[in-house]
Amino acid sequence: MKKRGIFSLVVLLALSTLFAAQTTTDIGTAYELVISDVAFSQAETNNSSSVSVITRAQIEAYNAQSTGELVNKAIGTTFNSKGGLGALQTITVRGAGSEKHLVFLDGVLLSSAHEASVDLSLIPISTIERIEIIKSGSGNLGRTNAIGGMVNIITKQAEQTQKPFSITVETGSFLPETYGPSNKRNTASLSDSHKYDLTYSNVVGETNLVANLGSITAQNAYTYTDDTPIKALRDNAQVYSVYGSINASRAFGDYIEVSSHNLANYKNLGLPGSTGSPSSTDYQEDILLSTKNTITHTDLGSNRGKIKTELNYTYGRILAHIGSSDSIHNKNKGNFLVEGTWDFEDTFNIVTGVDLALDYIDSTNVGKETRVSPAIYAHASIYLLDGLLSLHPSTNLTYLSDREAFSPNASFGAIYNIGKESAIKANVSYAESPPTFSQLYWVDPVWGPSGNASLETEKGLQGDFTFTTKLNALRYEGTLFGRNIYNAIVGFPSNNIGHSVYFGTEQAVTLELTEMFAISASYLYNKSYDLSGGNTFSDNKEVEYVRKHTAKASASFAYKIFDAVLSGEFLDEYTGTYGTADPAFILNLSVNAQVTEDLKVYVAIDNLLNASYELSGGYPMPGTKIRLGGKLKF
Repeated sequence: MKKRGIFSLVVLLALSTLFAAQTTTDIGTAYELVISDVAFSQAETNNSSSVSVITRAQIEAYNAQSTGELVNKAIGTTFNSKGGLGALQTITVRGAGSEKHLVFLDGVLLSSAHEASVDLSLIPISTIERIEIIKSGSGNLGRTNAIGGMVNIITKQAEQTQKPFSITVETGSFLPETYGPSNKRNTASLSDSHKYDLTYSNVVGETNLVANLGSITAQNAYTYTDDTPIKALRDNAQVYSVYGSINASRAFGDYIEVSSHNLANYKNLGLPGSTGSPSSTDYQEDILLSTKNTITHTDLGSNRGKIKTELNYTYGRILAHIGSSDSIHNKNKGNFLVEGTWDFEDTFNIVTGVDLALDYIDSTNVGKETRVSPAIYAHASIYLLDGLLSLHPSTNLTYLSDREAFSPNASFGAIYNIGKESAIKANVSYAESPPTFSQLYWVDPVWGPSGNASLETEKGLQGDFTFTTKLNALRYEGTLFGRNIYNAIVGFPSNNIGHSVYFGTEQAVTLELTEMFAISASYLYNKSYDLSGGNTFSDNKEVEYVRKHTAKASASFAYKIFDAVLSGEFLDEYTGTYGTADPAFILNLSVNAQVTEDLKVYVAIDNLLNASYELSGGYPMPGTKIRLGGKLKF
């Protein structure tokens, strides 16, 4: 596999030399390469929500290794990772843990009743069109909202082209530093990871078709600093992954469209447990299958209404082989919804719907559990004062069969436009998060029961106030936010803490100095209070695993066929019962060359300063990694 990766790269670089004399393509302005932290939503309704969007152009400019790293580019978000490529990655928004967020793929909820966290590494970057991070309210999803935030990953759609195929290859290398008492070097680290992608995208007859097939292999054999001054080599952290996707859509007549989005991913990796515990025989297998099938009937009556019917299904399987025993978790989630959208000229529009969801879990550690969740929802936009003021209410009511209880969610937002380039936004929302089956019933074969069947539903109230403006080449956004959570589920075994409060601010500035050069900077301050057990604000006890300070900055440069993005991030420390992560400063560089209209080559350097850091306590992250790759259309 390693020889094939090097050979593919050599072929690609040779092609770049061959095509260099041909017509080149100007890639545009530097500003377009900067992740803009100005909150906005592409939704027709509920766009008062605080939303950051990462576009396809930005995804291609950054050449990030993983979906988690892409999500991490937005202000207010960080990701937790248990190591190198393919390791578990989860999202954190404004300090709320990953289990308090909802992750969607093309609007299909991946978070399950088995466990709330979603492994973002299972979603290949090559399939993604854009990513929307909703930090308050319901955004364009409308039918729900979360105590923390929501991430909606939208996959690619077909475009008419004369060259429908594209192939992408990448080889990654770690620095072969000395490790161990004998100062060995692992020269195989120079060819540590390989990525291959083949994509077909075109309009075939009257059908828009995108098909993708890819694989990832990586040993993740990097050196790291443990509790002693002597470096160690990461062992049993390898990953082998194969994935594929098919998206198809077709219009039947003028008013009916049918679409289908499908993803499959198989991943085998050495257990990314704490660095000293896993043996060389331990491993984990992950499977993700997701399908979304939609029929949309448009232009209904004078209100230009439309009816959408969706049938979605997601299957997930985790097999963890530890020692001589296997822990197996099969997760089945399906839902059927009917949604209507009604547009009353320029003054009012509303979306209403019903959604029936089913979670069925068959788990070694949890048993067999079922949750049926019928829901009704509505969200609207009301435009006043000739569009200067808009109001955005949203509500949802869900029944949980296993808890025999109703769970309400609601949000209300407003936008006041000050001229053409400035706006004030405000949003307040209430959400509930029922305990997962793992939190309720988990039994470990060694440590015994860690679930708590008496857990109460988490309840959260959050709000934010935002001012955005654009003055010539300068864009600014400032946000004040707060979150109030009751019955938060924490710890091992799981338990409810009475009350936790978060206060903070997000500040973001983007400046396009010239068409060639742009910079951006953002800062998140997040102060938390654990008010359980009789604690008060004056006790100043903070919530575990919350970073108080996070700062991000990037500079982009574009000239003729070249573009480059230098991005840095400072992460404050966090402390908790089961681990501590020290402060870290990470610097990344990505340089692209659009050799011809059909050929792009790039070099990306991750962790340019070779910093030692952890995103999850006990799981060392890689040092400097150099990745060479390219994409060829034909």
